[in-house]
Amino acid sequence: MAELTDTADALARREPGQRGSLVVKDKVIDRIAVVAATSIPGVQRHTSGLDRVTGRGLPRTDVTVAGGHIRARIDIAVTWPQSLPTVAAAVRDAVTERLTTLVGFTVDAIDVGITTIVPAEQPHQGRRVQ
Repeated sequence: MAELTDTADALARREPGQRGSLVVKDKVIDRIAVVAATSIPGVQRHTSGLDRVTGRGLPRTDVTVAGGHIRARIDIAVTWPQSLPTVAAAVRDAVTERLTTLVGFTVDAIDVGITTIVPAEQPHQGRRVQ
């Protein structure tokens, strides 16, 4: 049993780079970016037409990871009426903060594209014609 403890102590004293490696898949980074974007008021999940069939609704991401650096494009749908520059800046800040905190990589750029404006949901008022 003492031999096992000695081995564990020797491994713990190694430099972090010698202990192993961490691989973060692009799909994980995509998911973190989508969750961060949808946490912003005014950003809404949206699918229409062929997107429903293919499963490619909004928000949609395109992430490039190289050497611990991230560049991403995220396309979003925004509810009416929202300030588009304000929502885009909030999405950029939230995605950058979450990726930096959770993944630990350097975020070089987050490009935000607003591809759809979605009308605000109206409360159902019952039948219109009686």
